[in-house]
Amino acid sequence: MRALFAALLALCLAASACAMEPQGDTSAHDPTLLIQGERWFVFTTGKGLQRLESTDAGKTWRRLAPVFSEPPAWWLDAVPEHKGLDVWAPKLFAHRGRIWALYSISTFGKNRSAIGLVSSDKADGAEWRDEGLVVQSRAEDNFNAIDPDLFADTDGKLWLSYGSFWGGIRLTELSADTLRPTGETKFIASRKGGIEAPTIARRGDWVYLFASYDLCCRGAASSYNIRVGRARSVQGPYLDRDGKDMMDAGGTPLLSGGTRWKGPGHQDVVGDWLVHHAYDSERGGKPHLRIKRLSWSDDGWPVIPSQED
Repeated sequence: MRALFAALLALCLAASACAMEPQGDTSAHDPTLLIQGERWFVFTTGKGLQRLESTDAGKTWRRLAPVFSEPPAWWLDAVPEHKGLDVWAPKLFAHRGRIWALYSISTFGKNRSAIGLVSSDKADGAEWRDEGLVVQSRAEDNFNAIDPDLFADTDGKLWLSYGSFWGGIRLTELSADTLRPTGETKFIASRKGGIEAPTIARRGDWVYLFASYDLCCRGAASSYNIRVGRARSVQGPYLDRDGKDMMDAGGTPLLSGGTRWKGPGHQDVVGDWLVHHAYDSERGGKPHLRIKRLSWSDDGWPVIPSQED
């Protein structure tokens, strides 16, 4: 494994193949990525649901107007303590000729939360249609309905994963027609020390669950890190490289903080590209967009040789 890692690292350093240094307006927290040729879009946590656009395949970014200019009426009923246009942790995806974004509304440290849905005819569009409530959680529930991810499997089925702390990460199938849950909802990962922000991706016969562990949102003191497990089925069980189930706090480390960039996490995976935020200790601990290209070991595990510096 050390020889493989060294070879991958040499390749990355020689060709700048494993990471890029985004330029322009890169302020971002909880990024999600949509790739349309040379045009890349990143939606992020922030007032009204923040949007970034790159026209040179992720190298340079500019900020677009937010999705929401006023809150949908149902927000207040779903999360009475939610304030203003504070929108968290979106998931951006294309489906049946439209662009969709799942997103979260909540209040920090509480699980009275909701996942909503909005759609448009294009990612940089000015008109977005409120598609309503998808999932919600209440104080008496053992889960937190934030941090949604949408996974489209090769058989055409759609799966929603979500969760933050409490009982962990949950999974349910979505109807391709209504984009609403259908059938059983189950936990697929759990950890007392903190787990959230799932991302599910397939590579060959394996389905991978990426998740963020420990603590975000503390600037340069954040301990966030990204870990991964895999399964033969989207429904799990997801095991790490040592065979430990992610329901028992398993997870193979993939990316952790370095000298400058702290607390990397809340990842999204599109093909071999992984986007995430990290806190810049040289710029007041503010969160910024980071982009990595995944490599893969001979036995099928994702590797990021170019770790945060």
